[in-house]
Amino acid sequence: MFMGDPKIPSQFRQRTGVDLKKVEKTVLLVCTTPAFVKAENSALDRDIIEGVYRHFRRQDIPCVNPNEVDSWLGRVGGIWDDPSEIAQQFTTDYIIHFDIDTVAYREANSPNFYRGSAHGNVRVYEVRGEKSDRKAYLVFQHEFQSIYPHHYPVAADNMTERTFAEQYNKRVAEELARLFYDAPAAEEVY
Repeated sequence: MFMGDPKIPSQFRQRTGVDLKKVEKTVLLVCTTPAFVKAENSALDRDIIEGVYRHFRRQDIPCVNPNEVDSWLGRVGGIWDDPSEIAQQFTTDYIIHFDIDTVAYREANSPNFYRGSAHGNVRVYEVRGEKSDRKAYLVFQHEFQSIYPHHYPVAADNMTERTFAEQYNKRVAEELARLFYDAPAAEEVY
């Protein structure tokens, strides 16, 4: 009580010992989704990147501008096989890759209810080396599962699916961002 609201250490700091808020390291954010996910929600990967970027900026974590990354991805056709390709194109210390496997906005077997669910992996690569010899090395990997709301689904007659999808995408971005910075226990996402 006298010390204030205790902070919960981030997963990234617990496993790597690196506190992105305290070190002067720049991060680059990239998100990939399979074609069938893009077919249903083409803006998902962009929503996730923009949401995480906003949270990082609020926490004063330096980030490469997502528009620059998006432009580069557009030039290479959106396909990259090795994070070292990205490391050679941008001045960054870490590459955070959100790989989202599945996303759904409807309750299973109940088309009249919304319940968001997402599954995927987060990989962080540390960039080492100079200029054209820069390489990316995996330093953190985390599987994530998100479900919201936990208790009761939202009735479809209360809002449109697009509105629910936008709200849920923001929530997933917040959950993913919290993997990288310490947050007060009172602000825990449920």
